[in-house]
Amino acid sequence: MKDLADARARELLDRERSLLMDVQRLLERMRMGEALIGGVRDVVERLDALFLLVIVGEFNAGKSSVINALFGEKIMEEGPIPTTAKINLLRYGAEVVDRQVTEFIVERRRPHALLKSMDFVDTPGTNSIVKEHQTITEDFIPRSDLVLFVTSYDRPLTESERTFLEFIRSAWGKRLVFVLNKADLSGSPEEMQQVISHIKSGSEALMGLEPRVFPVSAKKAFAAKQAGDEALFGESQFDVLEEFITKTLAGPQQLALKLTAPLDTARQVLDQTSQQIERHRRVLDDDTAHLKAFDEHLTQKQAGIAHGYERYLAEVDNLLLEMERRGVQFLDDNIRIGKLQTLRDKDKFKEEFNRQVVRDHERQIEKRIDDAVDWLIQEVFGLWNWTHSHMREQLRVSAPENASPGSREFFYNRSEVLGNLMREANRKIESYDIKEEARRILENTNDTASLVLGAEAAAAGLGALAAVLMFTTAADTVGGVGLVSAGALAVFGLFLLPRQRRKAIDQFKEQVEGLRRDIRKALEDQFARELDGALAKVQDIVEPFRTFVVSEGARLAEAMADRGTISNNLQAIQA
Repeated sequence: MKDLADARARELLDRERSLLMDVQRLLERMRMGEALIGGVRDVVERLDALFLLVIVGEFNAGKSSVINALFGEKIMEEGPIPTTAKINLLRYGAEVVDRQVTEFIVERRRPHALLKSMDFVDTPGTNSIVKEHQTITEDFIPRSDLVLFVTSYDRPLTESERTFLEFIRSAWGKRLVFVLNKADLSGSPEEMQQVISHIKSGSEALMGLEPRVFPVSAKKAFAAKQAGDEALFGESQFDVLEEFITKTLAGPQQLALKLTAPLDTARQVLDQTSQQIERHRRVLDDDTAHLKAFDEHLTQKQAGIAHGYERYLAEVDNLLLEMERRGVQFLDDNIRIGKLQTLRDKDKFKEEFNRQVVRDHERQIEKRIDDAVDWLIQEVFGLWNWTHSHMREQLRVSAPENASPGSREFFYNRSEVLGNLMREANRKIESYDIKEEARRILENTNDTASLVLGAEAAAAGLGALAAVLMFTTAADTVGGVGLVSAGALAVFGLFLLPRQRRKAIDQFKEQVEGLRRDIRKALEDQFARELDGALAKVQDIVEPFRTFVVSEGARLAEAMADRGTISNNLQAIQA
């Protein structure tokens, strides 16, 4: 283009190229699909090319007739059935040359002056019976600088035309003008005006703009040019369209359109990207809220389980306190002259201690610990089921049927992560052996007790161990009483035994207090480890989804920041 040699225009084109390449990278980050990315790439590649006028419309609307009338020669075939099965590129050439460029593209070169300033593209019908026809038509739209939409007077703005118009404008933001062909079918100027108003109002509703409409009779115009009949050419009304193309588009307005078209495309694509970012953001915000609720539930559950477990610890402690109370009473009753025989016989002393102090508390302590373990297991199992149900709710969010490729990929990845999470959670639930888990926790509890209370805990349950330790403590506090001779007790009994009794009781209470503290610590430590381990396993299951939400959120934040920068640059270029 001659005008593009102007330094100012060249600078603007360079800025547009940089802008569009930024748009392309943004689309790639958002995985918007190769069709959209490739379209932007095509726009970049055509920035330095001739002005491109793309002609679209349904078959039999008269696209080929319009081209033939414009050039005054039969360049394109015409007929009542789809005749343009390929993309036809009309370009300038010193000689007439028609050659197959690709399977779907034919290049036709003609020595026509108009082709020195612009290229033409004649496309297959938008409602062609061959699906590939519409596909290649849509592929060429992004490259256009202006779209010439040909519709027919007898079938203006059909449903398929409306769909294609939405694609042209909503997907790519392309500017277009209408050619209303077969205008000679109109019975009156009033009827013609009604049809033109119908096209304009329909376009306003579809695209938010009122396009320019050129009513013509392409067949009359072609016949007039062939016969040199000026009157007939006037009747065709083709002169207005021809002047628009040959003088306006090929003249001063061409540069403005050439510079504006890529910006229109960039703006429209950015809007699509923003909409996709917003769709994904809404889903991620919901996911984030659910993860927050999940974490809060785990925190509450942890506190609730800890509080509930405290009840079992308190019951064990109460049993130990009761044993302590009985032990104190036992020492008070038995460290006396009248019980000398019991004090001197350790086996008798132990037998009486078990009968009066231990009773069935040993069994009750073991039962409380078993109940606590069973309760913890049921709570953890319930937590797995809740996690499974909670994530199943999130899995219900799926991609809409008309989602863009990037949106489909986003929802597919999200669904895959959630699906894997669900399968893993389900596997955990199905493999959760309650009896085995109870055995494991009880073994770990005994192991923990052995570290805190001594090696005996590894071989005895906590209830039995408590009874043994209490007896040992009681026996130790009695000290050498059992070794004192009867004669010595008779002489010193009034002084020795009361003092020894008080000392024994004080030491017994002190040592039992330590025992209670150590048993509670052993139970609390093991419980905390089991609960932390269970919660960590739940978090591990959910972690891939949390990672997905965080990483996608970061990706969207970067994309939105880039989108803002590109939008600012776009406004600067437009200014």
